[in-house]
Amino acid sequence: MDGVVSYIIGFLPVLVRVSGLVMASPIFGGRGVAAQVKIGLSFITAWVLYPALAETAFHIETVPAYYLVIIRELLVGIGLGFAVTLVFSAIYLAGQLIDVPMGFGMVNVVDPHSGLQVPIFAQFQYILAALIFLSVGGHHVLLHTLASSFVQIPIGGALGGNGWPMAILDIFASMFYLGVKLSLPLVTGLLLADIALGIVARAVPQINVFVVGFPAKIMIGISLFIVVLPAYVTLLAQVFGADGELGSILQGFLQNF
Repeated sequence: MDGVVSYIIGFLPVLVRVSGLVMASPIFGGRGVAAQVKIGLSFITAWVLYPALAETAFHIETVPAYYLVIIRELLVGIGLGFAVTLVFSAIYLAGQLIDVPMGFGMVNVVDPHSGLQVPIFAQFQYILAALIFLSVGGHHVLLHTLASSFVQIPIGGALGGNGWPMAILDIFASMFYLGVKLSLPLVTGLLLADIALGIVARAVPQINVFVVGFPAKIMIGISLFIVVLPAYVTLLAQVFGADGELGSILQGFLQNF
């Protein structure tokens, strides 16, 4: 009986950290994923990881101290999931930057994953990014980072230094940079289309550019996206790959937590 109690006491912090990551991650923790799936995924992952964490065993003598460890593990897991969410937020940012000049800025759809209203192009790009994330093994990078987090941030150990505010700022900066980089080809093409329509309006005043411009810019935007789609997929594959920005952001978070 004592062995079972000791196992549960040691297993629970691992389960809490894994559960925090699953809850906060953008793909596995969405509203569209059943609660049973989240619980099962968290439990199986923690059950697989726990035997390999013998060297990170901790000893807590008081119940309040154990509760503090549980809360700390939950914060670590949520922090990891939040870092992944910020990377995917760059996809929404890129879609927003594209939708406004393309003419879709006034049209939003409800994202069943998050329950929020998002631009049309941003929703399409998010679905495409999720497929690329799974196809290139981004979930493997996430699991590897989760396993290494128990070494870099041991259960019951002391927290790191005071570098986590700068780490969060770096993550936000990387998110904005990635979002601008993803949207730059289409935004540039749509800007050139606006310039061309302005020239046409000055040269031929009889043409109602406001009416002609909306369908023209939508066709130009979709055509440009089809042209740059291979480069877009390649860029996201690099971001979600083993040596991409996702792994760098997660490692930066662990080193400064």
